[in-house]
Amino acid sequence: MLTAIIIEDNHDAEEKLRFLLTKYCAGNIQIQASANSGQAGIAAIAEHLPDLVFLDIELGDMTAFEMLERIEPVDFQVIFTTAHDHYAIKAIRYSAVDYLQKPIGREELLAAVARAERNPNRLLREQVGILNAGRVQNPTSVLLHEKIALTTAEGLVFIKIADIVRCESDRMYTVVSLKNNEKIMVSKPMGQLEEVLDGQGFFRIHNSHLVNMNHIRQFVRTDGGYVVMDDGATVSVARNRKEDFLELFSKF
Repeated sequence: MLTAIIIEDNHDAEEKLRFLLTKYCAGNIQIQASANSGQAGIAAIAEHLPDLVFLDIELGDMTAFEMLERIEPVDFQVIFTTAHDHYAIKAIRYSAVDYLQKPIGREELLAAVARAERNPNRLLREQVGILNAGRVQNPTSVLLHEKIALTTAEGLVFIKIADIVRCESDRMYTVVSLKNNEKIMVSKPMGQLEEVLDGQGFFRIHNSHLVNMNHIRQFVRTDGGYVVMDDGATVSVARNRKEDFLELFSKF
């Protein structure tokens, strides 16, 4: 069973979420406490050391993201709750288990709780006994930053960033190709995905392609210049980006 805290500054929204969790997730979730502000939420987390936090994004005194920046380490899972959809990309940066839009429905909530229960970071944390009489540095906190949540038509798909070989723009969608040759159609334009992957070893090699530099097998100078990726795909290097691209590699 997961222990949980609800951080929500709207009383009615907090009561509705508590009702849904009590009615449908009583065997999976134990609600330890609730808080109605970011500061109160930080105190509640420090006191109870929950497995999972249901976190409203727009709190009275700060945003959820500002609150998380003040907690070190973030050794719990997060399910964001909000009435808005424009925070989705930013939520991905925080490796959220899920992103629920209000009003929260029963099926969406059950799916989010199921994801939290399946999260391998939680299982590893339990195995090494992270929760004890005091707060211990969480060895899985680094692992949270190794994954990304991709928004698809069916929901969220959680993958390792290192497994992404390349991303290809398909108008308002993005096709993400993985090293096992799986392809995922993401319901976001590539520019937003590029923003999330900034600093993770990716390069916009062409207007329509974002590639993982660690999965480039070969650069070929003929035909204007192109790269061969680990999945066998060939991707042209845009003329105005070739110099910057080549500078990223040491030559010998």
